[in-house]
This record gives sequence, C-alpha cells and structure tokens, in this order.
Amino acid sequence: MIHTIYLDLDDVLNTLTPYLLHRLGVPIEADDYSSYPGRLDIVPAANRLLGRRYTRTTFWQAIPRRAWVEAPRSAEFCWLLRACKRAVGREVYVATSPTKDPDCMAGKLEWIHEHLPKWMHRQFFVTPRKWKLAQPGALLIDDNEKNCRKFEAAGGAVLRFPRPWNDACGEEPRPYLATGLSDLAGIEIS
Repeated sequence: MIHTIYLDLDDVLNTLTPYLLHRLGVPIEADDYSSYPGRLDIVPAANRLLGRRYTRTTFWQAIPRRAWVEAPRSAEFCWLLRACKRAVGREVYVATSPTKDPDCMAGKLEWIHEHLPKWMHRQFFVTPRKWKLAQPGALLIDDNEKNCRKFEAAGGAVLRFPRPWNDACGEEPRPYLATGLSDLAGIEIS
C-alpha cells in the first residue's frame, strides 16, 4: 500500500512542453501533445519543429520566468489532485526538477502558489534526484522514464504519466492512472 505520493509538476500537473514549444513559435496549441514528434527530448523536438539548432543551454536560456508561471494546468490536474488526496490524504507532494536558471525555480514556486490548494503550498521538493525520495509506500507520478526507473530501483512505486516520450504513451491518462492508483492504494479510484 502507498502512503505518500510525489507528483511531477511539468507535463503532469501542467502542460509545459507543448506550452513552451507554442511560446517559441511552433504552430501547436499550448496543451496539444498530439503534434509532439515522438520520443524526443524537448530540445531536439524544438529543433526539428522550428528548424533551429538550440543547444540545451540556449534553449533553456530562451525560456523566461513568466513561462514557468503561465504554463497551463493539465486536463487531468483537478482529477489527479482529488484522486491522490483520496488515496493518501494530504500526504501529496510536488517533486520537481528545475533547470539551472534561478528564474525557473522562482517561476515553478509561483505556479505552485497560483494553482495548488493552500495546504500544498509548502509541500514540494526541488531536486533532479527524485529517486532519493523513494521508499516502500512512496509513489512517484512522473512523465520522465529516467526518473521512474531510478525511483523504482530505489524501492518506490511509479506510475508513468502518459506522454508521447514515455512507455505509457497511447494510454488514456485518467483510466490508466485510476487503475494504477486503485491497485496501489487498495481503494477504488475513479
């Protein structure tokens, strides 16, 4: 049984990837994952879609603080928070990995305060090493395959949030996550 849930912020609680691509000029909607070019990381995807040659550094430097704040909530946001709270009460935390730019973390914190309920405003972990939070009874819901593999290897449970770049691609998020949460929490989540 799970007792703690860690939710990824980017592309789980919000739609950061298509939103950033939209801001940079890719002709997709800010929440449209269907136009994303497969299993690519965002920087090669941006280069393919825009015909540019961003490096990782120049790509992230092109993202202003406001972009982190203004990323839209995911379609599953409200449902996911309710489902997680039903599964483990208020033992729900955000686990997010910032870029090296301090504006990224400041923007993410502002997003948390603007979108999450007050009881979650100080329930977050900022680390690119999410697997350090793993333990029996802990669940990570994340879109990043590497984060999921490492969290699982460190003794935690994972649910991959379906996105074009991960192994859960093609699954409908709500039914897929509801089944996984129900199994892990031992209660019916719908």
